[in-house]
Amino acid sequence: MARTSLKYVIIFVALVGAAGAIFYARRTVPVCAEDGKYMASVADCQAWGLDAKLCKEAVEKARAVAARAAPKTETMFQCELRFTDCFENPAGGFSPRPAFCLRAGGEPTEIRYLEYESDRRNRKKTKEVRID
Repeated sequence: MARTSLKYVIIFVALVGAAGAIFYARRTVPVCAEDGKYMASVADCQAWGLDAKLCKEAVEKARAVAARAAPKTETMFQCELRFTDCFENPAGGFSPRPAFCLRAGGEPTEIRYLEYESDRRNRKKTKEVRID
């Protein structure tokens, strides 16, 4: 009787560990909904085999959303201290360069940018910020 209970406990612990590992892996990987492709530039888009014109339009749309919604800085230096990659905002200033998911329809969705943050030991780490 005791061996059977121990067997169930071991199986339960293994299942919980496997579920935790799967949850962590799914949480850290940027996944695009509905078979979209994750990209940040025209070159990334073309590497997926999409048309150059479609890629350019998608990048411009994602940048327009980031220019409207993401924080702006006055100089490129300030921007690069706070974000991993920046572009010049047409309205003035600099904004973080967005990454996004692109589906076959051509509309960029799930737009994100990477921001630096420091941990307790003052080490730089990146944090993904989603623009909704």
